[in-house]
Amino acid sequence: MSYVNKIISINGTEKDFIKAFANELTLADSRITCETDIDAEFANEDSSHIITIIFDVSNCYKIKLIRAVAINRATSQYNIQTVINNVDKSSAGLLFLGATKFVTDIATRTFNFMLISNDNTVVMLFGDYNQSLPNVYKYNLMSYHEQDFNVIAYNLNSIASKSEFIRTDENHKGETYKITNRLLYSRDEDVEIIESKPLMQNNNAVYDMKNVYDCSNVTSGSILIIDSNKYFAVDSNTLIKT
Repeated sequence: MSYVNKIISINGTEKDFIKAFANELTLADSRITCETDIDAEFANEDSSHIITIIFDVSNCYKIKLIRAVAINRATSQYNIQTVINNVDKSSAGLLFLGATKFVTDIATRTFNFMLISNDNTVVMLFGDYNQSLPNVYKYNLMSYHEQDFNVIAYNLNSIASKSEFIRTDENHKGETYKITNRLLYSRDEDVEIIESKPLMQNNNAVYDMKNVYDCSNVTSGSILIIDSNKYFAVDSNTLIKT
């Protein structure tokens, strides 16, 4: 189980910065691996080459970090997108600085990310250099993993759990699900929990996620301590144990 809220801020070249970011993201959860030789990406002599860093998450989906312009041009941005079942999904621009820089310029570049995980769930938020997570961010992912059941949801500037969950298992690839909230009410300072969260298809509950809990109304993005256990509020009615 993990709760990581990181500001990756490096004074150096762009390669130094991207290597530091990749290192921190892969350290945050062992299910995340970097598939790209970052040194080779930055050594590419083709002036039109666009640097692309690819991360694999639990052999379920990939995250691409794509430089906004070719390697020979100055920029302040990378684009982040998810690849689900070999399909590139919508991307969001992540700003690492308020001014454009060339890859070899020495500057302080910054990205922010959060990763909250347990045995079955990985939640990630990514933000610009000047955004404060989890209040404001550019990209949100939530994935759920069991041996024969893997789904991923993503959203730009909003909460991933409110989007469709897309299944990535070979025999059910592309099936979609939505979560439902069974406790849409407040209990003052108390929080009521149901220790499962159903995934729905056509108004039918078809799967119960483990270590993802239904709850009465809470503040999205908050940390709660309930019976000495620590929870992160993925949204206003969904908790994951951390």
